[in-house]
Amino acid sequence: MDIPGSTLTESSKQLNVSEFYRDAVVLVTGGTGFLGKVLVEKLLRSMAVKKVVLLVREKRGTSVPERLRQLISDPIFDKIRESEVHPSKVFAKLEAVETDFTTEEFVKEPYKTDLLNETQIVFNVMATVRFDMSFQTVLDTNVTSAERLYTFLRQARHLKAIVHVSTFYSNCDRAHIEECVYDDIRYGGWDHIRRILQPLTEAEKAKLMPSIIAPLPNNYTFSKKCAEVMIQKRFSDLPIGIFRPPIVTPAYREPAPGWVDSLQSVTALCIPILKQRLLWYYGDPSACPALAPVDYCIAGLITAACDVSHRQEEKRVLESFDRQGAEPPVYNFYFDKQLISWQQFIGLVGASLPTHSGRLFRNVRMRVTRCRILSLITFWWMYLQAYIGDLFLTILKKPKCNVRMATGLKMVADASEHFRCLTWTARNDNVKRMRHLLSRADEAVLEFDVDRIDLVEYYKHYTAGLFDLLKRKELQRIQKKKLEC
Repeated sequence: MDIPGSTLTESSKQLNVSEFYRDAVVLVTGGTGFLGKVLVEKLLRSMAVKKVVLLVREKRGTSVPERLRQLISDPIFDKIRESEVHPSKVFAKLEAVETDFTTEEFVKEPYKTDLLNETQIVFNVMATVRFDMSFQTVLDTNVTSAERLYTFLRQARHLKAIVHVSTFYSNCDRAHIEECVYDDIRYGGWDHIRRILQPLTEAEKAKLMPSIIAPLPNNYTFSKKCAEVMIQKRFSDLPIGIFRPPIVTPAYREPAPGWVDSLQSVTALCIPILKQRLLWYYGDPSACPALAPVDYCIAGLITAACDVSHRQEEKRVLESFDRQGAEPPVYNFYFDKQLISWQQFIGLVGASLPTHSGRLFRNVRMRVTRCRILSLITFWWMYLQAYIGDLFLTILKKPKCNVRMATGLKMVADASEHFRCLTWTARNDNVKRMRHLLSRADEAVLEFDVDRIDLVEYYKHYTAGLFDLLKRKELQRIQKKKLEC
């Protein structure tokens, strides 16, 4: 609604995203992960930002400057190296600041003052999605660290927008998900749960976890829900929005068709398809997962920051008329015009296998089945093959790996079982609104309408991208072995 006498006309509501980022200082957490890398690459290549600051921790003895050098040398930035006359000038915009979110003062001086004086746009992509982490570790990373970051940002002088990356499945106990925060955490809410957990040992926390997180399926989705409620209760005065991506899949177009750099979630589950192995997952073959290519997610994420800033301006105008401003906007990055079932997904991924027999039998070797015993039989068969394979490796005095890989795949299959059994629906009005308000100049640069994707073309790139990733991982393994020798 337009306020009489205000400047909020239809033309002023248009999202001029490129102009919003011009000469901006952008702060990114989780910039070395799958989503974060694509975000950083897109900001550097397509947005005329002044600087991109990454909050990075030392990891496994690798210093922050070294991690930044490793990031810049990553193949994801090849497009910048090939297209720019002076790529070094582009990479000079990238800065890494050592961070330790396990402490209240997670950034030291002089970086702290610099960040508070310069930061304008913030993307909190940081999260742990590992299912073998302790309950407390997941809560600390996904909730407490976000709380510390937003408390810190209260002091930022030129803050325009914060986008908190959550997940579409943060409320997967519901069949239909609205673009709102659901404050229905059990045991009196997040603050009370934190007090309950504080004096407990890790073993006691693990024992109590199923009761606390119910009816959500795992500690990851629960932690994301807690973070959303925390934002709404404590930080709704900030220019902040909550972005909920679905299951993120390899790129459709950028930085290259099929690009992916990690095996997790559905990409890990696809490995038996590529290897042409017999494996049936338990679930509902007709259930439809919510999927979106990583580059489309990032385009939506970048646009959301601009939209958050516009909404904050509208909120200030409303408050100047003594009217209540809206809660932090929620963006369900969900599209339903081209939903495919799990079995159709398997067929599309397998359709681009290099051999005729692989393509012909793709829906026989790999299935989603409602019969749990059939699924278990195929997993037992996989483990039998893995043990035999490791036995031969032991005889040849080579490192064993087959059982470890089989166990990892079983862990991913178990963790994702809940999402193979159900189909969700959702409102996505805020996402559709962003797409409608994009300026014409930005439409070509920031395409994120998943409903417009050519699925046949996309899954050809998807399969090729996974094959490329497996080749890169094998090359890295060989190079690492040479260095050890």
